[in-house]
Amino acid sequence: MAAVNPKFPIDTVAGKYKMAVAINYMFDAARFDSQHFNWNLKEFDRYSSAFAFALVESGFQTGDKLVVWVDQTNSAEVLVAQMGAAKAGVSIVTFAEKDSQDSLHQTLKDSGARGLLFSPTTEIS
Repeated sequence: MAAVNPKFPIDTVAGKYKMAVAINYMFDAARFDSQHFNWNLKEFDRYSSAFAFALVESGFQTGDKLVVWVDQTNSAEVLVAQMGAAKAGVSIVTFAEKDSQDSLHQTLKDSGARGLLFSPTTEIS
């Protein structure tokens, strides 16, 4: 039986995920064809946990919102952001990459988001 992480009680979603990672750490979790790599559960957990800790260290708290504006070719980044935000208790507000700059401004204003995650390759139409 895998060791239980005291930061993530087993009766929580994060705790159950950590248990699954500990038991199945070498199984592939995701394949990103456009980016040409695979992650196993242990790698995905490491990257998403790092993102979660970065959110917390940046002052995000449970219930805060983060707008994610990442082009679809960066699917690994989107997946890490979604799982990391879930681990930190932060809600994700998705934003279509083809929307205008005015739409982005309105989304940031209306959502009450504390932050914005974007990709350098995202283009404004």
